[in-house]
Amino acid sequence: MSKRLGWTVLLCAMTAMPAAWAQEETKDKTDATATATATAQAEASASADGEQDRAPARSAALPKLHIVWDCGDCEHNDKVPPLIEEAYAAEAQKHSAQVSADDTAEVAIVDIRQRPPGLRVAFGIMAGRDRLKLRIRYQGREYEANETSANIAQGLNSLSASVGRQAYAQLAGKAAR
Repeated sequence: MSKRLGWTVLLCAMTAMPAAWAQEETKDKTDATATATATAQAEASASADGEQDRAPARSAALPKLHIVWDCGDCEHNDKVPPLIEEAYAAEAQKHSAQVSADDTAEVAIVDIRQRPPGLRVAFGIMAGRDRLKLRIRYQGREYEANETSANIAQGLNSLSASVGRQAYAQLAGKAAR
């Protein structure tokens, strides 16, 4: 009886994985489109101001990120803040923007959940979702960047990179105005 139950659970898990992968690919494409749209809107806003205003907006320095933990008794992962900063700086460099050494945006990690890697790989979506949420405060405004994933191959590194890119898109849109 217990062998049948074990094989049934395994079979259900194997049939659910392709659907989870397809769902994750769709979500990744949607996130990439959202980031591209935000960047295009920022560039369109700059070009709408005229030719002279566009050059300073593109060369304007973005604030550096000061990341702190503000998620209560959540389990901190010390590799997350550097990964967010790295993705933010890479996205800025990709768009020929510079990160300021003096100007700072306050970033708080307000929610994080990381599935244990063994469970993530073994059970995929049945192990739940990884999640990461940031609150960004800059020049009196508040922004949010968040991401979730049930992907079996990508974990918190991928989420950190995604919220870093979202932080760039939000702050670049602010800086371009």
